Amino acid sequence: MAKAERKVTWWELAAFAAPSAPLTAMTLPSTIFLPPYFATHLGIPLSIVSAIFIGVRMLDIIVDPGIGNMQDRTHVPLGRRRFWMLMGLPFMMASIWCVYIGLWPGVPIPTAAAAVVFMFVSYATMAIAHLAWSGELVPTYHGRTHVLGAVQVASMIGSSLMLIIAGYVAFRYRSDLLAVYAMGWTIIALLPVTVLACVALVQESPRPPQPHLTLWQTLKTLAKNKLAQRVLVPDLLLGFAQGISGGLFIFYFEFVLGFEHQAQTMLAIYFLSGLAGVPLWWFLARKLGKHRTLQLLLLYSVLTTALLSQLPRENFALAAPFMFFAGLPFGGGVLLTRSLMADVVDEDEVRTGARRSGIYFGILLTTSKVGIALGPLTYIALEISGFRAALGAHNTPEALQTLTVLFIAGPLLLYLLAALSLHKYPLDEKRHAELAATIAARHAGEA
Repeated sequence: MAKAERKVTWWELAAFAAPSAPLTAMTLPSTIFLPPYFATHLGIPLSIVSAIFIGVRMLDIIVDPGIGNMQDRTHVPLGRRRFWMLMGLPFMMASIWCVYIGLWPGVPIPTAAAAVVFMFVSYATMAIAHLAWSGELVPTYHGRTHVLGAVQVASMIGSSLMLIIAGYVAFRYRSDLLAVYAMGWTIIALLPVTVLACVALVQESPRPPQPHLTLWQTLKTLAKNKLAQRVLVPDLLLGFAQGISGGLFIFYFEFVLGFEHQAQTMLAIYFLSGLAGVPLWWFLARKLGKHRTLQLLLLYSVLTTALLSQLPRENFALAAPFMFFAGLPFGGGVLLTRSLMADVVDEDEVRTGARRSGIYFGILLTTSKVGIALGPLTYIALEISGFRAALGAHNTPEALQTLTVLFIAGPLLLYLLAALSLHKYPLDEKRHAELAATIAARHAGEA
């Protein structure tokens, strides 16, 4: 008889989720704050800045699965996930200091680009290990949602903390440069505390040795895994939709809705709502199943995005509560796609005999980042329409209409396609119970 999985206490769950706060806190500034910092303070041309940050996301397509593949084949007494989180920690701290604080005005472009690549590789090393461990800590259908729900709450806390720190420092000292420094030092301070607490307080269950597969063999297997693709497609579409929304948010709220001095407040409400929404989707997933809850979340996003186009100009009293309700799905989508992928890893283990959480979460992390990186492609359509950010609300009606169509119709269509892609998704709770029984019987036979 297979050994029952041990219970994870709330203290262990909190310690386990804690590293997600500084890890996710790093990703928000890299999208919103670091590109302007590179252009204004470091003096790097905006086109080069775009190339650096988009290029590193494209590099992730190769790097992230490779890191996951290497981690899956690591065998050390400490545990492969804990080992790689500790290995990545000093490199992550050093790279954060370099990118946020250590670069100087006039820095050679190759040096700045290498620092960004170093930071994202260090981040991937730790994030993939932590995500793969998330799927293994309580390897049951709802247990994973429980663990990943806590992880997503910590992630949203980290993102919200960055917005609060950046807003306070920029307002108090009238300096975007000091805001970037403050975010960097905050991440550096939080990383060792949270990672060491996680590694020290949370046990990693031993896993059987994995068959040696080359990266090429693993990618071929992934390409044939239709079930994994059923998760990767909505994840990519969701990331693309959020990339469009994030890239155009300030433009739309300032220039179309007239919130010239309140757009940042709207963004903060949206993020905090995403944090509040995680328990909601967490609860619904237990009642409806994960893929049905994700479909509901996506259709809810379709509705709120459509209603966004009906908001009257300069009506803060109506827009602020609406943004709270519109932001509820923000953290839930990530939670559910990651939990679905953890189930796919079980299906893959039944078929292949290998436990490859790292490779699957590596590719999932890649699709999310690539989707978000595609969002700024809308700038090309805006530029063709004659839109100029410097003109603000004085852009031509045609340019502002293009902005509205891109901001509303783009995400709406992507959310709808993502929901449709989950139609008749086969890996539900009943099917997962069958997979878990097969895996348990196999482990019992190997014991």
